[in-house]
Amino acid sequence: MAVTSLAGAQPPSLTQDSLGIPFRVRDYTFPAFLVLGFAPAPATPLGRDNWAVELHYSIVNNFQASQAVEDYLQRSRGNGRRALDEADVAYILGLPQGEAFYIDGEFSMLEFAFHWGVSRRIDVGLGIHYIRYGGRLLDDVIYGFHDAVGVGQSGRQYVPDDYVQVVLGRDGDQDVVLLERPSQGGFGDPGLYVRYTLPQLLPDWRGSLELGLKVPLMNETDFLSTGSWDLGYQVTIERRFSRDAWMLNFGAVFPGKFKQTNFRPPNLPFVNITWIHRFQRWTHTRSFVQALLAEHPYRAIVDSELSDLQFQLTGGFKWETGVGVVGVGLTENVLNFDNTPDIGLHFTWELVR
Repeated sequence: MAVTSLAGAQPPSLTQDSLGIPFRVRDYTFPAFLVLGFAPAPATPLGRDNWAVELHYSIVNNFQASQAVEDYLQRSRGNGRRALDEADVAYILGLPQGEAFYIDGEFSMLEFAFHWGVSRRIDVGLGIHYIRYGGRLLDDVIYGFHDAVGVGQSGRQYVPDDYVQVVLGRDGDQDVVLLERPSQGGFGDPGLYVRYTLPQLLPDWRGSLELGLKVPLMNETDFLSTGSWDLGYQVTIERRFSRDAWMLNFGAVFPGKFKQTNFRPPNLPFVNITWIHRFQRWTHTRSFVQALLAEHPYRAIVDSELSDLQFQLTGGFKWETGVGVVGVGLTENVLNFDNTPDIGLHFTWELVR
């Protein structure tokens, strides 16, 4: 009888629950940020006619190279630093399959998300983002930090800062070669989302199912789009306590072909785990710890570090203010360092009504 009552009860609105929304951290590995992305999200519905707006800005630094490429850079550069040229590209593409990859660049993304509660259980959403290629803020920070603590640069010391260069060798017609940034940046493909909050069958446990669709509207030659439609889903399980919340988001994206490279990525499963804590003394402050596990779009390269599971850890804080919730977070790659961004810096603002 109690279960029946809970299942038919009105789901509580997010506006009644101030524990918060996770940081909109996704897989920012090149070229994964061009496919459909799901932000970690609570299962709690907005409620009919309620809405939420999010602005999220991320700066991400990628430096990924196989050991064979790092050895080549050391031999060919000596103590100097220079960008890749055509001769370097020819050597890298001539390496055995699985060793021919090099990704170096700083990327930033400004995301705008709008959510609307159309019923007590159904929310719809629109995601728009602006991509910028280039920058050297985190290049300098990472290089200086590694130098200060005596950690190796993993090949960074052989190439200059503020370059966007990518060499991904696979099957000839599916190679990706960028010796300079493909564009200054621009708007990427928009995403459309619908989320259904599942009946609450157990006390204090909530769940939801979200479906997403990426619409190919932008320019693929500028690497602002893949030129193809993407589909995906996300399942959320949530458990909230008086001052803590645990959220599990898992799902998969089914990407279309990258038309600019004639490459079709495999299906991309992902898992997000979030812990949110509200401080007893500072009641308007929340701390966040988020773990992301994901697959690299080029994981099918045989015997490659890109085939390993990506693992990224994000920590941050958010503060409730009179004009919404503001937050700052930091993402670091852990366990595997050759297939994920080195570091990411995040700033966010959100308003729920």
